[in-house]
Amino acid sequence: MVNLGFKWEALFELSWLCLSCFTCIDRCPQGADVGEVVFALRAIAAKDGNVPKGALAMAKSLVETGHIVSPTASVSKQRATLGLPPCEPVPEVAKIAKKTGLSKILGPK
Repeated sequence: MVNLGFKWEALFELSWLCLSCFTCIDRCPQGADVGEVVFALRAIAAKDGNVPKGALAMAKSLVETGHIVSPTASVSKQRATLGLPPCEPVPEVAKIAKKTGLSKILGPK
């Protein structure tokens, strides 16, 4: 796509469509780690501020709560029934986000 002049689509749009299933690794005749290429493209796009709103929302939730999707009331009730502790924020996630630069991409809370 880049060779055909579709740099924007290849670097900043197409990479976000990847589901990270890694089927491409199995199918690549060169044995390339295509998944790592996609992750690198996403990192470049993110540093340039080109991240889909949905991905940003999930990342913010992960940093703030330690979960991409907050547990529902029924899940919390089921955890209590099973004797599991309630889901609490995970402060280590925020530390990792700060060290990796993710906090800068996410901006203020």
